[in-house]
Amino acid sequence: MYNDLLLNRLAPVAEADGRIQELIDEIEELDNLLSPEAQQLIRDLRPHTVTDDVYEDIDEHETFGGRIADKMASFAGSWKFILSFMALMAVWVVLNGAMGERAFDPFPFILLNLALSTLAGLQAPVILMAQNRQSTKDRAVAENDYQVNLKNELEIADLHRKIDVLSDSLLNQTRMVNALVAARRQELSATVRAMENARGDLNNGIH
Repeated sequence: MYNDLLLNRLAPVAEADGRIQELIDEIEELDNLLSPEAQQLIRDLRPHTVTDDVYEDIDEHETFGGRIADKMASFAGSWKFILSFMALMAVWVVLNGAMGERAFDPFPFILLNLALSTLAGLQAPVILMAQNRQSTKDRAVAENDYQVNLKNELEIADLHRKIDVLSDSLLNQTRMVNALVAARRQELSATVRAMENARGDLNNGIH
């Protein structure tokens, strides 16, 4: 079921992401991360890199309109835009006021009001587009963080399992060594007693 996960890097990005999502769904259904099923998933996940530069991937597949929306939203939300726009309005009002009857937009500056209304009408959807793109990036980053945290949790659970196995093996070896030492002591004690008995019998025979 998981044998071909190592080939994910050779598959298209969308297909690979789908397989990773399926794997994550199966991990979420596990009741115990130390179970044999979890160990199989750990072995499948270990060679697969889940850490990814989400922003770079999204920017690589972004359309021209999306890039323009990001740049416009970034510029519209800066002091550079505010100061430039205020300076433009001041120049517009002063210039048309000084020109008098020859002004191309005399008071009450109907053309300026039309330009401001048009700018406001276009700026709102551009900002919404940029916000939607940022929301998509945030969701992608959250999903990637979840995958990284999930893999870390599985790796930590696997390390705990290995440490428990090593601890049990060390405990069993310690018990075996203690049993061998006790048996050796008994053997030496029996040998010493036998030698003492033989020496006593020899001394009794001499007397």
